Parts: sequence; structure tokens; C-alpha cells
Amino acid sequence: MVSDGLDERFPPGSSSERAAVGRARAQRLLVTLLGDHWHTGRAPLPSGGLVAVLAEFGIAPANARATLARLTQRGMLQRTKEGRRTSYRLTEPAWHILQRGARRIFATTDESSWDGSWTLIAFTVPTEDANQRRLIRARLRWLTFWPWYDATWVTPHDRRHEAREQLSELGVTDAVILRSTELELLPAGRARLEAAWRIDEVAAGYRDFLDRYRELAGRAMAGGVLPAEALVARTRLVSDWRALVGTDPDLPAEFLPRSFPRAEARAMFLSISAALAPLAQRRFEDLVQRLEPV
Repeated sequence: MVSDGLDERFPPGSSSERAAVGRARAQRLLVTLLGDHWHTGRAPLPSGGLVAVLAEFGIAPANARATLARLTQRGMLQRTKEGRRTSYRLTEPAWHILQRGARRIFATTDESSWDGSWTLIAFTVPTEDANQRRLIRARLRWLTFWPWYDATWVTPHDRRHEAREQLSELGVTDAVILRSTELELLPAGRARLEAAWRIDEVAAGYRDFLDRYRELAGRAMAGGVLPAEALVARTRLVSDWRALVGTDPDLPAEFLPRSFPRAEARAMFLSISAALAPLAQRRFEDLVQRLEPV
């Protein structure tokens, strides 16, 4: 949902790249936290409290303040000041983006019931506008579209409304959206699409998720997680799950092997997140109530 924003000018492993990764991680983390825990009246939150929240994840105060400034510059946060106290809130566009994402992240079932219809989108943007092209591709992937050919993307789900909404937000008008059952997959075309879906890689990701969080699932179900751990553990859980479902085209059962582990992984994610939610919320609220100016 939120782009890493890494600068391709940085050579791999350079100090500049590591710094960029750290900045992107802090921004993504704070947006995840606000989307998950900022509910009560959606009132502005004190900067001191947000710095304290990020400290739970090992982010130093100076870096936390820089994160607040960068997200404000990007239009994700709105800054207000009253006396010596500075506060921040998500902007309306950022809030709606997070709500759209949450609907998929916390979906309780997949969309395996399929009527045989496909949604196809073809678009073009100026070749020199690489940033817009990157944003379009990221948002289409989140909507379960997958590239069939360079600017022709397809999903077996009805995403017409969401696709129009995303294209409108990005100012893309040169596009065609088609919903139809009359789509014939010739052998080479089907092979191309199945290769793009990378089903084996997605399945491996779900199996890794199950292995990684099995121990936490046992402790969470047994009530063995304290609030301070719950906030960090649940945020990492949600972040990992979001990244995983972002790579999953959410295919109907007709295109999946019987052993595909998505349902098991989703059940584990939902059970852990539900068990940790009240504890994590309590810890978040305790931290953001620190009203000291920064």
C-alpha cells in the first residue's frame, strides 16, 4: 500500500541504500500503526506519543521526528500546532487508502467462488513518467490484477469500481476496463499468465508464514503475551501478512493446487491478530498519551 520509495541511484549495500531502507521502514511502520490503532475520534495525536510508539520498534527519536516530517511532505500526515504541542493526523486520502487495504488484509475468506468472469484493464501512461507507472502497477497488484502483457492486466475478480477509482486518483484517463466471460486462454497465453502469477512462490510464502508464527499463535491463544510485546508482535504480523497478500493474485480454486496453504495461513493470521488486538491497542494508547512536546 505504501511504496518503499527507495532511490534507484543508490548502489546495493551502500550506506545511502541502507539509510533509504531505514527511512522507508519507519514510514511504512508508522502508517501501519495509525491504520491499525488510530480509531478514537480520529483526533490528532501528539508528536511525543508517536515518537514513543516508534521507539518500541527501535527507532531513535531523531529518526522518528524525521519520519513525521517526511510523511507530512508526502501528504500522508497533516501537522497541527497548539502552543508548544505539535500533533499529527492522517490526511483524508491516506485514511481512505488504509481502509481499502484493511478490507483485504482482514478479509475472513478468500474469493474462491468464481463465475468464470474476468476483469481486464489496458492502459498507457507517458514513458517518461516512471513514478506514475510504478504507482499504477503497485495499486493494480493490490487489487489482484496481474500483468499479462506489458500494459494489459487481468484478474478473475470484479474490480471495475476499484480500478476506476485508482486510475482516477492517479489522473490516468487513457485506459480501457472490460468485464467478460468471453476470454479464451490459448495454451501459450495461459502459460504466460500462470508464470506471472508465480503460484509456487506464493504458496512458499504462506508456508513460511505458518512456520514463522506458529509459536506466537500458541502463546497468544494461551494468553501468554503482554501488552508491550503485543503491540510489536501484532504490527509485525500485520505488516508481514500485508506483504504476503500483496503478492497473491487471490486466484479461484480452479487455478490452485489442492495443497495451497492460503486458508490455513489466513486462519492463523486472523486468530493471532484478534487475540493480540486489545492488548496492542492498550499499549498504543498508553504510549500516545505521552504529551511532552518534541
